Amino acid sequence: MTNVIHYIRVSTDEQAEKGYSLAHQESVLSKYSEVKDFKVLRTFTEDYSAKTFERPQWNKILAFIKANKGLVQKIVFLRWDRFSRNQLDALTMIKYLDKLGIKVESVEQPLDLSIPDNKMLLALYLTAPEIENDKNSIRTTEASRRAKLEGCWMGTAPKGYNNFRDGKNSTLIRNEKAPLIIESFERMASGAYSADEVRKWLYSKGVKMTKNNFPIIIRNQVYIGKIHVKEYKDNPEVYAKGLHEPLISEELFYKANDVLDGRRRNMKFGLDKTDLYPLKGLLKCPVHSQRSLTAYASTGRSGSKHHYYLCPKCDKTQRHRIGDVHDSIEDILKSIQFSAESVKLYHSILEKVMSREEVNKANDLSKLQKDIERIQTRQTNLLNTFLDGELGSKAYNEIKFKLDVELVSLNDKVANIKENGSLFRSYVKKHIPMLENLVSYYRSANGTTKFKILSCIFDEKLIVENGRVATTPFTEPIRVLFDLNEVLKESKNKKEVDYDLFLITAPSLGLEPRTP
Repeated sequence: MTNVIHYIRVSTDEQAEKGYSLAHQESVLSKYSEVKDFKVLRTFTEDYSAKTFERPQWNKILAFIKANKGLVQKIVFLRWDRFSRNQLDALTMIKYLDKLGIKVESVEQPLDLSIPDNKMLLALYLTAPEIENDKNSIRTTEASRRAKLEGCWMGTAPKGYNNFRDGKNSTLIRNEKAPLIIESFERMASGAYSADEVRKWLYSKGVKMTKNNFPIIIRNQVYIGKIHVKEYKDNPEVYAKGLHEPLISEELFYKANDVLDGRRRNMKFGLDKTDLYPLKGLLKCPVHSQRSLTAYASTGRSGSKHHYYLCPKCDKTQRHRIGDVHDSIEDILKSIQFSAESVKLYHSILEKVMSREEVNKANDLSKLQKDIERIQTRQTNLLNTFLDGELGSKAYNEIKFKLDVELVSLNDKVANIKENGSLFRSYVKKHIPMLENLVSYYRSANGTTKFKILSCIFDEKLIVENGRVATTPFTEPIRVLFDLNEVLKESKNKKEVDYDLFLITAPSLGLEPRTP
């Protein structure tokens, strides 16, 4: 006797619209198993869509099969569209069940899947409901869009409204929370409240929402009587006039949104202290070198605020007034600014040195180009020799491989020279002029910009001791700037200055080819 599971499925929509009956399916399956002399182990009844196999009862079937290995031989259902409405998913599930030694069987559309030709019929049985699903989806989308364009609301009512059916049309009607939503717009539009303050006020009145959801409410045009209709195919996104009554005027809506957008930078629902502590994240403790300094404000006896950078692990032994630390940073910036001003005085010397470097690079490029042309000529000659039958394929491939490798290496060297160009010409022309006014530029910048400036100047985090920056690990361009300044301010003759500057501005050993 064959042990089987009965699977009965009908979605709520199918039962309402097409008259599918769970009782009818169960009756047919029972009679079928009786005639076939099947032993029915379990009957699983599903009220769920067959678009995927993520269905509650189907998951229970798989769990039953795993818990009773070898007990089930077949799963029986009425038709293939009861089994699945997705061809790929269905075939995948059939293969999975087959590995477990379980066959699937349709009462009204029987197929012996061991016969290859029957797989074509199976594809037809599975494709038809999938096509029907796709058509239904398109019809539903288009019908929903038409309803929205006519002003209907299709979905869960937003806060301040309830869903309401006006005859055949689905729309909205204001509820007891509508006055609170109206007042929230008024508070937002006044500019006297932050977004989070208005949200907390609403929360205290019983209108609960998350921090991220409140801006969505303020930007929702449903409150001025409009329905959002998404873009679909060639039809653009539009806002249709809704059938429901608006809660607020357009003037109030746009004023509230202007205030909200104006505070977009502060929509962190907390105080942004970047301007107050621009060095936070750039400083580290001299005792615990892996720990970054944090920042905080201490209230004195008189009620005044005192701000510090400190290491939490060191308690107050590593606590530094922000004014002292910021002053020491500006002293470092002044030294960079002075070096940039000095370099400008000798700009003509630097141009000459860099021009000499570029001439050498041009010579190197010319030599490399000749080497490339030589390799390409050898490749052409090699091919001709092979085609004339004067060289075997093995020898041809070995020589060709060596030439290809050499050509790639030469092209890489050319690309490297062209990419790097003059190492510091661009830096001297474009960036030193900004560094000449570095302190004033830094002082006028906001906290975020100050952090970016310092990140470009310092190569790693800074150690602070006794309120001053104790280490200054500069990035390479800043180190070179100081080296240039040292050469220029020393009393040397013109030839010595030229030579020293040439050594500083020459590419490092990591660049190829290095200027000799």
